[in-house]
Amino acid sequence: MSEDAERLLAGLTCRIAAQDAEGRWAMGNWFSDPLRRPGWLGDRGEDRYEKQLQGSGDQWVLRWNGFPYVEDVTASLTASPIGVSGAIARDTGTHFEVRLGSATLRLNAQRAPVQQESEGAS
Repeated sequence: MSEDAERLLAGLTCRIAAQDAEGRWAMGNWFSDPLRRPGWLGDRGEDRYEKQLQGSGDQWVLRWNGFPYVEDVTASLTASPIGVSGAIARDTGTHFEVRLGSATLRLNAQRAPVQQESEGAS
């Protein structure tokens, strides 16, 4: 594992319960949404708790079902002042990537679309 990759992966564990002071994102210990945002995550029974980290050297992939939202993981690694110094994020349209130096952490979250409340609902 490269030093840059080690810093990114360590960043995940160090921020497991992190929450933005302005309420924009929260990690929720990887099992809940402390911000109680509308919407839902794909419920695949026990599979919703599946998490898998694979990689070597500078290339790593993290896949998971359930919480946290992929945008929250990305923010926890890149947002000032809590982010990993020098880390940058990119939304590819199908997944997010966080890069640090020569290392890339690909984030693949299995999430259902956010359910929109219908207008005029009581």
